[in-house]
Order: sequence, then structure tokens, then C-alpha cells
Amino acid sequence: MSEIFTVLKRKKMQFFFLFYILLLLPILCPLAENFTFIDKVAVFLVCSLLFAAILILSLFISSRAEKIIYSVMLAISVIPGSIYLAYLLFAHVMLEQNSVTSLFETNPEESKEFVAHYLSLWVITGVLIYAAIPIVMVCTMRSFKPLNVKRYKTLFILCIITIVTIVGVDRISRSVYFVNFYKTFISYKIRTKHEIKEIRERQKEDYIVKAEHQDTIPQVIVLIIGESLNKHHMSLYGYVRKTNPLLSGYGDSLIVYQDIVAPHVHTIPVIRSILSMQEAEHPYYFSSKPSMYELFNRAGYDTYLISNQEFSEELRSSYDILLSLAGTKYNLAPYKQHDDIVLPVLDKILEKDNRKNKLVIIHLIGNHMAYEFRYPKEYIIFDHRKDRIVADAPYRDEKAKKIIDRYDNSVLYNDYIINSIIRNLEKRQNRNAALVYLSDHGEEMYDYRNFAGHAYEKVSPPMSEIPFVVWLSPAYRKFRKDLVFEKERSYSSADFIYSISDLAGISYVDYDDSRSIFSTHYTPRERYVGEKKYEEIKEKFEE
Repeated sequence: MSEIFTVLKRKKMQFFFLFYILLLLPILCPLAENFTFIDKVAVFLVCSLLFAAILILSLFISSRAEKIIYSVMLAISVIPGSIYLAYLLFAHVMLEQNSVTSLFETNPEESKEFVAHYLSLWVITGVLIYAAIPIVMVCTMRSFKPLNVKRYKTLFILCIITIVTIVGVDRISRSVYFVNFYKTFISYKIRTKHEIKEIRERQKEDYIVKAEHQDTIPQVIVLIIGESLNKHHMSLYGYVRKTNPLLSGYGDSLIVYQDIVAPHVHTIPVIRSILSMQEAEHPYYFSSKPSMYELFNRAGYDTYLISNQEFSEELRSSYDILLSLAGTKYNLAPYKQHDDIVLPVLDKILEKDNRKNKLVIIHLIGNHMAYEFRYPKEYIIFDHRKDRIVADAPYRDEKAKKIIDRYDNSVLYNDYIINSIIRNLEKRQNRNAALVYLSDHGEEMYDYRNFAGHAYEKVSPPMSEIPFVVWLSPAYRKFRKDLVFEKERSYSSADFIYSISDLAGISYVDYDDSRSIFSTHYTPRERYVGEKKYEEIKEKFEE
């Protein structure tokens, strides 16, 4: 044993390299606001065990092989390590499983805007130094003669078992950031491939969808999915600034729901949820049961997608397969225009003179960061220095107040977009029309702390609570007197597929009337944001 300790003492650079790669983040874990004390201890213990096992195992391999192994470790850890470290430095949280998955689906344009909004010079400098230091360590490692495995067979086997256990057992491997990163990536790719295959195969199977409310007048259902809209920054919900001058003019003809919660705080898991019958207890329903476009296609609707957010017909992300089922698709994101780019496309669809019902889903870029890119210069309206509306707070400095101004400008522009779509439907007097607007999730805007944005690790009520408004043409209101519009109902958009089915008057074997917010049989359910109960999130911030 003394021989082992003697060699270990001489392997100082190897020791510091492994310490740096495996234990730096665990040591910084106390900065993570989303980790409990137990979480922090568990991460440190698991990473310490892996550190010890690899360090001892390195005593039995040649210096050449050791350098190769450490170079591979450096190569596979530097990217996830930089991401985790940057996230920890600017957001004070450790990435969790859901956010890691979201990283693999974020398009390059969104990534650039995220970097522009959050990263500062000191964070970039820190990450570059973080990546450079272990490269120097590997290059300066000295050579040593390996120990004889036969003399320390038990110790050698024990180290192998420790490494295999830590890497192989999911609950344990989550504590090692780069192992968790790549295992999540592999799992995500396998899951997505399976879902695409199953959904494609299901299109050949029979599934009966009936239109329960027939009318000689064709109907148009428009679903607008917004992005990152904090309802508390809408004058429609009582905000002091007049950010909804147009929508406020509709009065009682616009039904404004007060207590709606999103199933997540990231776009892709929300879209997967609202367009499918997926449930937390039954995630496989995503691919085993029909999604929104499938239902409306089978009900005889012409279905359309107008998207100002990136999607791919090559199915790069896990919700592309759902969007690809639209009969006609318009991908407007490559033009990098404001949301008014959707308006002429919608006009073209509505101008089509046919007698078929239509479902049109419009996916806006909405209020996504960086907010100043979301509106034309005519909408640079709000200035906290003039209106003195943005309240002072210890965590709300001059920079924060400017960001709030920009965000409110984007809300004002969003008001114009939604109003323009409603006006377009109003003039189509030969159709029954219904419109639903909801945001995918909310956005924190310096409400409690020095933070603007959305992150599951920092989940708060403003990220979880969403605006949800409904407009019906007078003819459609008269036609569907069976629908109930109670603005105070508590609801999660996780059940939205049942609500839009009810609104359109279609039924199928899996339809659940108790989960439609418009139904007389609606039954409130416990609401979750990711894996966290919404009521507990709310209570935490009310303390």
C-alpha cells in the first residue's frame, strides 16, 4: 500500500487534472439555488468516489495510455462542463434533466439570442480559462512506470466496479455532469427515433373522429401559440402600463381566463404537451394516441401551420413530428421577420373559397428574448425614466428597468398581432370562427430577484402562469350554446387538446369531457409544472 501512496504523491498533475474535471463543479454546488443540501452532498460524494477510482486505476496503466484517457475525458467534458459552469455562474443553478434535453433541441438562432442576452464578458472569460487550464495540465503530465495489477488485484477490480456502477446506474450517474449530459443525449435520440417511427406507423391505422356539431356554415378554428408572455405585464390582466390597448377594446366579447398554468417553462415540452394526449403518468401517450393535427385531419378539416419559430421537416426536434402532420405548412422563421409576417399568410388561407372546416395553428416568436428584436421601431414606446411606472427594488437596477421597457414594448406589439388576426376573422361573416390565444409559458421579469427569463431550475409563478384568451364570432357563439365560459376556472394547458376538441365539436374514443375547460363536466385537477406542483411553487414565492 505504501507503494501506491508514494506514486500518488508524485502524480500531482494527474491529481489536479482529475480534481479539476470531476470535483470543481461539485465544490461550486453551494451556489446552486435549486439544489438542496442533500443534493449537494450527494453530488460531491459520487464525484469524489469516481475521482478516487479513476486516480487509483491510472496507477496500473502506462503513461501513454493515461494521457490518451485523460485527453478523451477532457474532450468529452469540456463542452458540458463549460455549459454547466456558465449556467451556474450567471443563473446560480445547476442544470436539471429537462433543461439538458432542451439544449439538444434549441435552434442556432435561439442560442445566439440567449448568449447575447445573458452572457457577460466575465462569464465568457471564465469559461475560456476553465477550458484552457486542463489542456495545459494534460500537456505537462510526467511519465511513470505502472504498478503490477496482480499485486493489487482486489483494489483494481474494486475501482472498475465503482466506475461501472457510477456510470451505469441512472440515479447515480446524474450526479456526474458530463456522464449525465451524454446519457441524456443518447436517451433523447433513442426516444425521438422511436416516437417518429410509431407516429408514422399509426397514420395507417383506423381511428374514428366524429364531428358532433354539424352546420352548413364552415368553421375556422385558429390557435395562436405565443412565446414567453408574462400575463402580469398585460393591461388585459391589470398591468399599469397600457400594453393591450387593442385587446382591451373588445370588452366582454373577449373571454380572458384568470388562472391558467403551463405544464412546463420551456417551449418544446409545452408544445409536446398541448398538441398531444401525453400525460406525466403516461408519457407514451405522446406516440400511442393521436395528436391534434391527426384528430382534425381525420375529422375532415383542412389543417395549417404558420410558424415564425424554427421547425424542421427533417424532424430535428422531438415536436417536429407533430407539426409535420399539418396538411399545409408555412415555415416563416428563416426570414427572421417580426410576427406580422404571419398576417398575409393567414389572409391567404382564409381567402380560399372552399366549404371545408379549417384548423390554423399560428406559432409566434412573441416575447422571446432578446426582447428588443421582437418589435419594429414604431413600438419603442415605454420609457421608465418618463412614466416612472417601473417600481424600484434592490434587484432592479437601471439595466433591469431598460429590459422591462423592452419587454413591455414586445407585449404591446403582440397586442397588435392578436388584434389583427381577430379583425381578419371578424370580416369573414360567412364562417363560424373561434380563436384561442395562449402563451407556451410565462416569463419572469425581475419580479423577485435579479433575473429575467425562464429556467426550470428557477421556476416561479410568472414563468408558470400564462395568458389564455378566447374570441368567438357572434355566429359561432349562437351555434355553440352548449359551451361554458367561466373565466375563473383553474386549468392547465396540459389538457388543451381536449378543450380545442370540445370547441371544435369533435369526439373520439379517448376524448375526456372532464378535461375541457369549456365543458359543463369540467373537473379541476392538480397542476404540475414539469415535476413540481404549481401550488407548491406559488407558496414558495408567497412566503
